[in-house]
Amino acid sequence: MTARSFGTPRSQFPIRKKTNATERKGVGFVRDVVESANCVFKEIDRASDYGHDAFVLLVDGEAVTPVEIALQIKAGRSFCDERSCHFTATAAQLNFWAKHPFLTLGVVYDPDADCCWWVNLRIEARGGRNSVGGKSITFSKNDWNKFDPEGFQQIVLPTLLDKPPTVALQKAIDWATSGDDDTHDLGVRVLLARFRREAATWDAILKSFSARGRNSSFSVFLGLVRIMGHPDEGYFSDEVPVSLRNAVQSQVIEFDEPEVIELLHFVDDFGFERGSPGNGLFALIPRIQNGLEILRSIAARHGQPQRVVENAALMLAIQNDDPRWWKSWTK
Repeated sequence: MTARSFGTPRSQFPIRKKTNATERKGVGFVRDVVESANCVFKEIDRASDYGHDAFVLLVDGEAVTPVEIALQIKAGRSFCDERSCHFTATAAQLNFWAKHPFLTLGVVYDPDADCCWWVNLRIEARGGRNSVGGKSITFSKNDWNKFDPEGFQQIVLPTLLDKPPTVALQKAIDWATSGDDDTHDLGVRVLLARFRREAATWDAILKSFSARGRNSSFSVFLGLVRIMGHPDEGYFSDEVPVSLRNAVQSQVIEFDEPEVIELLHFVDDFGFERGSPGNGLFALIPRIQNGLEILRSIAARHGQPQRVVENAALMLAIQNDDPRWWKSWTK
């Protein structure tokens, strides 16, 4: 090195932007998370990057599965704020993710939090395929969509392998009773998949229905149908202790008009046909104390949405046509 070299203008040297270091740190973070779960991380060379930065071959314990996913990785403060992550996608990228045979997760690394969060880009892409100019993808930073060692091993990996997340009971309850719709839905599904023998599970489900009503996760509705017993939807027989099942059923039987109105909102365009949500109501409303009187009250009122009034009237017509069939549901 010579003395005069210190005076050379910086513009005469190659430039490496600081964002390059952040990008590599983000990729390194994701790699460490994946490999800590004994999964295989395969980074894509930039020359071959057309919408994916890496592929991940999923390993269940030590068993290498045939399931592989793709990752699109973003890193930097410009993609994050305190509560959410966001980035733009072109129409071509959306079409690519929507049609690609591998599920693509978008993973955003926040250098300030030293953590990543993920979003399902296939769902985002298929929801915006008519967006000619692309779209801005924004998603919340939640506990369940953290892409860190715990989140990947307890939530991402089992979910992608078609298994329920392996979170603890209390965490699932916290999620189920959350005000965030996605968190609430995931929490309820975890409770019913892994903890349906626990009284705390059913307390959380009943609490969620009381607070949310028609805005509850469909899993809440389905859980109520199954705990009451339905020949088509199935039922939690020996999967739930008899004493607990009886206790939950006793609470459902005490539902009143406000709860019945919320239940009627779950009826879809298929009405009360077998296999429809509406058909599931026969496991509930005939068992409710004064269920017929409640339906008559709803059908006679004009303050409710027309759809709810019509559903109540149709259930009454079904009961009137075949009272013995209706009565069979009360047993």
